Amino acid sequence: MASVSGEFEKKPLGQVLLNRHIITQEMLDLALARQKAEKKKYLGQILVEMGVPQDEINKAMDSHQHRRKVGEILLDSEAITPNQLDTALEKQKEQKKSRKPLGRICLEMGYISHGQWMDAMAKHFVMPVVSLSGFEPSRVLQKLIGEKFALDKKIIVLEYENGKIRLALSDPNLFFMEEMKKLSPLGKRIEFCLAEQSEISPCLERLYSTPPPPPATAPPMATA
Repeated sequence: MASVSGEFEKKPLGQVLLNRHIITQEMLDLALARQKAEKKKYLGQILVEMGVPQDEINKAMDSHQHRRKVGEILLDSEAITPNQLDTALEKQKEQKKSRKPLGRICLEMGYISHGQWMDAMAKHFVMPVVSLSGFEPSRVLQKLIGEKFALDKKIIVLEYENGKIRLALSDPNLFFMEEMKKLSPLGKRIEFCLAEQSEISPCLERLYSTPPPPPATAPPMATA
């Protein structure tokens, strides 16, 4: 009879994805080799960069309890001390109504820099970080989510191809992301990216503060 500890032994994320036929052994070997070279990145981040569907990685992480808590990530990267984590957790408990995310509390308390916050969010949500510097948003693509929703949630549609919609967010949370997936068109996969709020806001301003260009008109027909 198998032991209880063996029965519920936590498998590595790579093995879980391999068993689910999401990745091949060759992909896993390559990702693990990259992880050795890029020590600050988690395996999930590397696999997303390699083209593995973000949603499949998140499902595997949640079903096998692989998602690291933000506090653990900040400790792991030595961005905060255990004492600072305890203080931030106590402050979070005091905020019964707003219940701010721990990363935001650490940022507001001056424990971490904005860059460290971005790094922790990217790891926690398995989201690539993108730069919108020089990016020109598309009015046509932005219609996929609507003006009011985009302005309220601060979202930029990056691209839409091969059945995949890529969105840039500045302040992600799991509940909102799950709701977005439910609202996505049938058969369309949503992939989330993390971007600076300071870069998303100018994109939205360019999109919605100026009127759209007039539709092209046909040239007048020549008369005899």
